[in-house]
Amino acid sequence: MKEPLYGTYNPSIDAKGRMSFPNKLRDILGAEFYLCVGHDDNYIAVYSPDEFEKYCDKLRSITGEIGTQLRRELLAGADKQIPDKQGRIFLAQHLRDFAGITDDVTIVGALHKAEIWNTETYKKSRGTVDPDAKRAALDSMML
Repeated sequence: MKEPLYGTYNPSIDAKGRMSFPNKLRDILGAEFYLCVGHDDNYIAVYSPDEFEKYCDKLRSITGEIGTQLRRELLAGADKQIPDKQGRIFLAQHLRDFAGITDDVTIVGALHKAEIWNTETYKKSRGTVDPDAKRAALDSMML
């Protein structure tokens, strides 16, 4: 990936499940990208082809039955997207259902991936990190 993904965007989604994907993020992700369920919360993860391959490599490294089940659970609904001329992408119904997306959408850049959230779910998730744990993690970065 050329540079980290960052920023917060609130595009609208139409009744057919189409939404404009932010130009700034498209410029970094490239002409095509992959959507799949978030592995750590109820959002849609958006990966560039290179980052999606890295993600798949990490999933391949999980051995045994748990690895098989995780790959099946996390990749069964993955979807490759190529934005149309207006910069719109289609969010498949199973992905919208997973993320609880009906109308209000928030997209956030999260360094190596973007995340598409139901706006209310995203708002509730903000500020849930324990302040002491947050401080300790940031202190370890030696900012």
